[in-house]
Amino acid sequence: MDDFYGLNMAELEKWLARNKEPAYRAKQIFEWAYQHAADSFDAMSNLPTALRHSLENAFELGPLPIARSTKSGDTTKLLLELADKKTVECVRIAMRKSDTACVSSQIGCVVKCAFCATGQMSCERNLTSGEIVRQVISLTAAGARVGNIVFMGMGEPFHNYEAVVAAVRRFVDPLAFGLSPSRVTVSTSGVAPMIRQYAKEGLATELAVSLNAPTDVLRKRLMPGVSKWRIEEILDACAEFSAAHSGQPVTFAYVLIEGVNDDLDQAEALARLLRGRPHHLNLIPLNRVAHASFKTPSGGRIEAFQGKLRAMHVNVSVRRSKGEGIEAACGQLKAG
Repeated sequence: MDDFYGLNMAELEKWLARNKEPAYRAKQIFEWAYQHAADSFDAMSNLPTALRHSLENAFELGPLPIARSTKSGDTTKLLLELADKKTVECVRIAMRKSDTACVSSQIGCVVKCAFCATGQMSCERNLTSGEIVRQVISLTAAGARVGNIVFMGMGEPFHNYEAVVAAVRRFVDPLAFGLSPSRVTVSTSGVAPMIRQYAKEGLATELAVSLNAPTDVLRKRLMPGVSKWRIEEILDACAEFSAAHSGQPVTFAYVLIEGVNDDLDQAEALARLLRGRPHHLNLIPLNRVAHASFKTPSGGRIEAFQGKLRAMHVNVSVRRSKGEGIEAACGQLKAG
């Protein structure tokens, strides 16, 4: 059977036409699947019985099986089992009014960030758009009230471009999840050509780009899988995204690693890179990963680095990751 969540509205209408059903049924089905979170077609009470049976025979609906669930404080991590028995992780971060869903786009990653657990894996395959969407469905079924979605889980979203864009369109579709684009963040390690392509999609989501170094030499050491694109080329692609969306700032992530990229001269170089560009800089103290020898900087080093950036007029904040105790924080996800 096909994954229902891989269909957009036009594709569902075509399926209905082939089955001699009126197009307006597509809106009803979407409302049940997304706004009412129906986990079976039989629950769609305003559809004819014959249509419900046809849908049941054609599509899978509802959350993915949970292979493991772990919780610490306001953070819950799910290990989900896919149709081919492979697994993928996603995370719920509970907030006061709504929750953030952190979703994955691949099983593994080829960027090979030296400080990332996913980067220690090979990339087994891309996820389909339906598998990406279904992570949010699964988190919702597990009790999440999803109001924000971030592509900060396993994988490089722009190495799975078409599926990610299709999923984003479902997230912002008023007939599906209906989120404001500002509630969706697509995070990339800096795939410059696809940042440029994304700028043309008409999707004014948040864009987050992992820099992690102020020089190309250090960036190649930390993020070898994207070293073909120089920092200046990545920043120019980000400028195209900002220009396409009325000057919208790009969020740059910078994982702070003691003695590697947290010296004050590196802060100064970083400030020069961002000068004059619409930006917000998130400093992320390293979350420890097994088999990696890097260390998290002390509080004093973090404050000094941030202070240097602020003195040079960088819009900067320190982002404290949640879920480190259950390996659910930034850079800690893996399929198992």
